[in-house]
Amino acid sequence: MLAALGGTPEVTAPHPHNDLCAFSPRDVEVIVAHLDAGGTTSYYGRDGELREFEDELAAFFGRTHCVAVNSGTNALHSAFFGIGLQPGDEVIVPSYTFLATVSPLFALRAVPVLADCERDTGNISPEDIARRITPRTKAIVVTHQFGHPVEMDAVMDLAERHGLKVVEDASLAFGATYKGRRAGSLGHVAAFSLGSTKMVSGGQGGALVTDDPEVMERANLLGHFVRRSVTEVSSAFYRRFITTGYGHNYRMHALAVTMARGRLHRLDELIASRHERLDRLSAGLADLPFIEPPVTRSYVHRGQWGGYTASYDAEAAGVDIDTFVAALEAEGLEVAARGYHPLLHRAEFFRTAEDGYYPGQPWQEKRLYSEGDLPESEWHADRQIAFPIFLDEPLELVDGYVRAVRKVVEGLHALKADLARSAPAAFTV
Repeated sequence: MLAALGGTPEVTAPHPHNDLCAFSPRDVEVIVAHLDAGGTTSYYGRDGELREFEDELAAFFGRTHCVAVNSGTNALHSAFFGIGLQPGDEVIVPSYTFLATVSPLFALRAVPVLADCERDTGNISPEDIARRITPRTKAIVVTHQFGHPVEMDAVMDLAERHGLKVVEDASLAFGATYKGRRAGSLGHVAAFSLGSTKMVSGGQGGALVTDDPEVMERANLLGHFVRRSVTEVSSAFYRRFITTGYGHNYRMHALAVTMARGRLHRLDELIASRHERLDRLSAGLADLPFIEPPVTRSYVHRGQWGGYTASYDAEAAGVDIDTFVAALEAEGLEVAARGYHPLLHRAEFFRTAEDGYYPGQPWQEKRLYSEGDLPESEWHADRQIAFPIFLDEPLELVDGYVRAVRKVVEGLHALKADLARSAPAAFTV
């Protein structure tokens, strides 16, 4: 019997089922070793382990330059500033992404133009990007959603034809590949988070990588101090401003550098551990009706695989997604209806002109959106059930999730009967 109808839950392990913000013993080891060796707690220049870490990140992505910062959000801000976005410039961005992919554009007063997604992967649609390009478009931002790279050949072809810059948000796709090439090496600049929930994590942190020296210099001037700019900014125009920079402090904490570097050195091990668990989950769900594991195209490797959502067909099942997810939760699962985050065009910020950013000064060029404007994104997101992104949890826990989902799917007839019994009786004369 389903736990939602009085039966015994399939999974009894206490939540959380993956504590993404916790230190591992090996994280503690590298931090203690750094401190015991007299390591610094702050970097004012590009030196020591910070330099080594940035060089390793640049080499990993096959890039010339890397700038580490204190968050993925500020890595994106540095990237947007680095490519020279101006107030009023239009930037095509996905609606189906975490808010930080887009929110740094607000500070630059560039105009986010939200685009629709592909039905199967949830990634931004190159076809919809093409429909939204105007003479004011200056850049395209792609999110490799949950580790599945965007169709970058099509995106880069559009960018080349229209003279646009492409910024990759690779926060969920560290180590992923697209047709044998690393996500993060495909656009003009890539930014990614090294935050608490990421596989290569410093607790807090981020970085950008690029081959463009001007992007690198502008990123240094935006968020770093004189000592670093002295060594990194060499062009005649920008070197004049190294004394003041451009006003922000985006330096990555030294202990975060140490922790993230330690995880980078064991990335293959971490990726293999996650794939063992998520592949096991997918295999266990693959033959079920009404629910579909995430799609992975044949020329893609998900790398970090920074999110796992399965698609649920409520219409075919005859039970709405909230009721279905509530039944999974009753079985002890840690799941959420409609994914990990809402669509951006459903957020109030994108539905009102007066947003309070500059009180009393509505953003004249700002685009506003309503329900139905991005139908593919709505269709996709409204079917998604978000699962934990297991890393090193016991395989038995993963198997428990499989058993629980199968139990609920197989018990849908009983769930529907219960819903029918509890529905208000129709009034008749």
